Amino acid sequence: MSRVPLLCADDAGYAIHGRSLLSDISVSFQAGDFAAVVGPNGSGKTTLLRLLAGVRRATSGTILLEGGPIQAFSRPEIACRLSYLPQNTWTDFDVSVADAVGMGRLPYLGAWRAMRKEDFEAVEAAMQRVGLAHLASRTLPTLSGGERQRVFIARALAQGSAIFVLDEPTSALDVGHQLELMEILAGLHAGGKTIIAAMHDLRLVWRFFPRAILLDRGRATADGPARQVLTGEATRTAFQVTIASGGEEGEVRFSRIKTGMRSEE
Repeated sequence: MSRVPLLCADDAGYAIHGRSLLSDISVSFQAGDFAAVVGPNGSGKTTLLRLLAGVRRATSGTILLEGGPIQAFSRPEIACRLSYLPQNTWTDFDVSVADAVGMGRLPYLGAWRAMRKEDFEAVEAAMQRVGLAHLASRTLPTLSGGERQRVFIARALAQGSAIFVLDEPTSALDVGHQLELMEILAGLHAGGKTIIAAMHDLRLVWRFFPRAILLDRGRATADGPARQVLTGEATRTAFQVTIASGGEEGEVRFSRIKTGMRSEE
């Protein structure tokens, strides 16, 4: 008997003002998946993640959470099951790290309800997990980009949801902080979290992700083991590059496809 997917898109599409951004997307995620959504700029990655997180409603097809239509769940009910981290997490609000992480407990509290002992314990455990406990009293505007990203990962952890949906979590980080964040995510996956992330850096996908889903012009054109997807014809067509292993663990080589020009990185 097949298991019911934890989260899936069933023939889902999204259009706005007569323009189709996604069409006929069917993709499912089981508990414990660690999947990257990749594709050229404008391919629909952010839109797909917003549909999966229930931030936007599919204009065709269905998004299913735990086997039921996601729109049947209230926002707090979704938040108890799924944490969504958008690409732009910058804030100028002078809020402390501890208070920002504590916002992850709001779905359990309701309006005007004070945090309980178990809520404070969840916040402390989340900060410890991502190495932020020593920064608990610092305010967000005083943090580096890597530290802020860890705050939002900690907030998602405090939220206690099984699924993390992350939109370009490494895009604003330098290479050291990218690796640090990916190692945190890999550790969370090893601890049982289901992680779905839109990724721009294919080198990180090659190194860390077991699975990749390729979008091209609003359609899913490949889905499978990440290195097979990245070296496949669909990826070659979408990005106009060839991708191959350089022979060492984690190393990947790109060659641009262009008449009369070839470059390698």
